[in-house]
Amino acid sequence: MSSVKAEKPKVSVTAWDFIKDNYDPDDRLAVVIKNPHENRVTQRMDTAKAIASPDFQKWLRDHNHRGGEIYLTTNTLMPKSSTRTRQNVLTIRHVYLDIDAEGPAVLQRVMTDPRVPKPNYVVNTSPEKFQTQWKVQDFSIGQAETLQRVMAAQFGADRAVVDAARVLRVPGFTNHKYREQHLITAQRHSTEVYNPERFRFPLPEFVSDDFNLSRTATTKADSSEAKPNKEISQSERDWAYAKQRLSMGADPEEVVQAITEYRPDKWNPADYARRTVEKAKAELQSTGPAGEARNPLDR
Repeated sequence: MSSVKAEKPKVSVTAWDFIKDNYDPDDRLAVVIKNPHENRVTQRMDTAKAIASPDFQKWLRDHNHRGGEIYLTTNTLMPKSSTRTRQNVLTIRHVYLDIDAEGPAVLQRVMTDPRVPKPNYVVNTSPEKFQTQWKVQDFSIGQAETLQRVMAAQFGADRAVVDAARVLRVPGFTNHKYREQHLITAQRHSTEVYNPERFRFPLPEFVSDDFNLSRTATTKADSSEAKPNKEISQSERDWAYAKQRLSMGADPEEVVQAITEYRPDKWNPADYARRTVEKAKAELQSTGPAGEARNPLDR
C-alpha cells in the first residue's frame, strides 16, 4: 500500500484576496505603515472592502516601494473608531501566533499538535519567521488573548505578541527590515472558522476572561464618583488596571508586560508601564485597593 501524501497548501495569496478571505466587507480595520527611513508612522482606518480595493492597494504598494512596512489589524474595530486600542476591538476574527525564533521547528509543532486545528494561514514574514492565523468566531477578547499567551508558551512563539488590537504583516508586500528584502507570502491550510472548543488547552485561572472583558467597565465604575461628567483617560485606565491586578495577587512583571504591550503609543512603553506599576504598588501599600484611580504619570 502506498503511503498517503500530506495535502499540499495552496500557493501564496495576494494581499487583496487575503483581506477578502479573512474579514467581512464592512469590518473596520486599521492599516499601519512604518517607514524608518522617513521616521514616520502612518495609520489609516477604513473598511475591509475599501482596503482591498485597487486604489487603496496601489497606495499601499507605493508606500511599500519607498521602504514602508505594511501592517493590518487582526481583528475588527468598532464603527467610527479613530484609535487602535484594546477597547476599540469589536469582534475577534483571528487568534494568531508570532514565530520569530527557531521558526521551522516551532511551526512544525504547531502544525502537528492535535490540540489545535490547522491554521487557516501561515504567513512567511522573513526567512524562517512566521505568523500563524486561525479564523475564529464566538471568542471574547479575554479568551483570545489568553489562548494566544498559552499557545505561545507551549509552542515557543513570541509571548509578548498577544494583544487583540495587534497589527500583523500582510502577504504580497516586501519586508525591508533585513539586509536582503523579503517578499511576504502566505499559504492557506484550512477554510474552516473555528470556535473556542476546537483549541484544547486548559487556560490558567489567574488570567480571568471575565476580568479581561470588564477592564474598561471596572475602571469606569471605580472612577465614577471622582469624575462623574468627564471621560477618564487611558492612563487612568492603566493605573486602575495595575492596582486591581496587583490587589488580586498578579505578578507585577506580568502587569508591566501587559501594559507595555497595550501602550505602544507611549515614547517608552516599557518605562511607562514599570513606573505605572511601581506607583500602583506604592499606592496599594499606603491606602489599600480602594485608593484614588488617578494615574500620577498622567499629570
